[in-house]
Amino acid sequence: NKVSVAPAPYEPDMIVLDPTIATMPAASGHTYYATRWPFVNHLLDIADSITHGRAGQLQRFVSFAFLGGLASLVNLAVFAVMLSRSVPTNYDVRYLTAFLLASEISIIVNFSLNDYFTFRHLPGHSRSWSARCARFHMTSISAILLTLLINFALSHGLGIHAIVAQAIAILIVLFYNFTIHHLFTYRHVKTAASN
Repeated sequence: NKVSVAPAPYEPDMIVLDPTIATMPAASGHTYYATRWPFVNHLLDIADSITHGRAGQLQRFVSFAFLGGLASLVNLAVFAVMLSRSVPTNYDVRYLTAFLLASEISIIVNFSLNDYFTFRHLPGHSRSWSARCARFHMTSISAILLTLLINFALSHGLGIHAIVAQAIAILIVLFYNFTIHHLFTYRHVKTAASN
C-alpha cells in the first residue's frame, strides 16, 4: 500500500526556499493548515473566502492569542505572587522585580508554545531553536518595554490597581507582538542566492 502525502497548503506570504516544495495551492486551494476538526476547517474555509486567502494568518493569530493568553496567566500569577512578597520592602523595587521575573517566565512559556503550535509552518522556523529563541526574546524586549510603559501609566498615572493595569497592558500589546513576530522572529531565512 502506498501512502500518499498531501502537499503543504500554499500561503500567499510564504517565501519558498526549497524548490522541491510545492509552490502551487493544494487541490483544495486552502491557505491555512488543516486541523483534525472538520468544523474548524469549515470555519477556516469560510474565513478564507471572506478574507480573500488570509485564513492562515487568522489561524495563526487565534493560536497566538490563545497561547499568549495562557502565558499571560502565568505572567499575572508570577507578578501577583512577587508583588505581594514582603521582601524587598521597598514597593518600587518589589514592583520592578515582580515585573521583570513575570515577563521572563512568560516569554519562555510563550515562546515554547507558539514556536511549536503557531509559527512552525513559517519559513523562519527553519532557524535553529536557539536562534528562534533569541529572536523571540529580542522581539519581546520592545513589547515588555511597551507593557511596562502602559502599566506604569495606568497604575501610577490613573491609579488603576497594578494587576489590572498589567492585564490591560498585555491585551493592548498582543497585536503589536503578533505583528513584530511575523516581521522579525519568523520571517523568511535568506539564502545565499538572495544575499
